[in-house]
Amino acid sequence: MVVYDLLCSNDHRFEGWFPSFDEYQRQLAEERISCPVCGSTKVEKLPHACAVISSRGEREPAPPVKPHRRPLTEAEARELLFRLHQHVVENFEDVGSRFAEEARAIFYGRVEPRPIHGTATAEEREDLDEEGIPYLLLPKPKLDS
Repeated sequence: MVVYDLLCSNDHRFEGWFPSFDEYQRQLAEERISCPVCGSTKVEKLPHACAVISSRGEREPAPPVKPHRRPLTEAEARELLFRLHQHVVENFEDVGSRFAEEARAIFYGRVEPRPIHGTATAEEREDLDEEGIPYLLLPKPKLDS
């Protein structure tokens, strides 16, 4: 898995995860990579530094420099959350209230791994936490009325 810092034509920075550099290039050529803020498919990979750790020398490596990012506006945050929600709905299997059961089956290898979404009670989430089963709570975006 490779992770790239990306920049769209509207100067929005975001991160992209790809199985390989070749897959990144294929998706870029097919304009399948889009900015989560504005939807632009005009995207470029930002340069990044590689790190090589050597046993020679006594110097500590310099801490990574985080790029300066301006805070999202409320509208940008709402749009980002809406796009994330749409991505999950379109690309993850909705298992409804069986989420904890399905997550457990995937974690323990009883079923083929696949992206899922659904609902779980606080007690079910606590049980998943105790078993070390990863999941992520995502808020549902509020639609403007």
